[in-house]
Amino acid sequence: MQPKRRIVPDDEDSTAGIARALAALSETDLLRLKAIARLRARDLPPDVGWSDLLNEAVARALDGTRQCPPGVGIIAFLAGIMRSIASEHWRRLRRETGIFALSDGEGEADPAPDPERTLAAVQALATLDALFAGDLAASQILAGLAGGLSAREIREMYSLSETDYDSTRKRMRRLLLKHGIAWRFR
Repeated sequence: MQPKRRIVPDDEDSTAGIARALAALSETDLLRLKAIARLRARDLPPDVGWSDLLNEAVARALDGTRQCPPGVGIIAFLAGIMRSIASEHWRRLRRETGIFALSDGEGEADPAPDPERTLAAVQALATLDALFAGDLAASQILAGLAGGLSAREIREMYSLSETDYDSTRKRMRRLLLKHGIAWRFR
């Protein structure tokens, strides 16, 4: 088995360096990128496939839209771009469909919510409640987020300092990552 090698784009000309780094990728590196893309695309809308995510990441890297920081490997760089693109899709989906809104903005609740989304939401909330049952600050933050409050509003409502709020959010993020469910709660 070959030792793992990290391909880092050179800093002469960023787009040319990216192109050379991409050309130097091995079959294993490409499989690794494909696996990362599949993971990121798993919960995206059906019209966005893993290949779309990977191709868009490569395009952004090559056209200079995204600049590779010095010393960062090409795989980590492309993985970060794919993560960013997936987040953009989720933000757009939320904005367009109001996926997390309780009403349509006119004050009326959705008369016939999608049963699958309802079940997924109930399961997600049950998971969150179980994970943060003994953590008052985390429960308060979750309640505030569910109510659509900003970080400042949550801190004011529950008398949390900025440090307490930030520390609790980090603790929550670590716990979600530890249990492998952070991707469900974008």
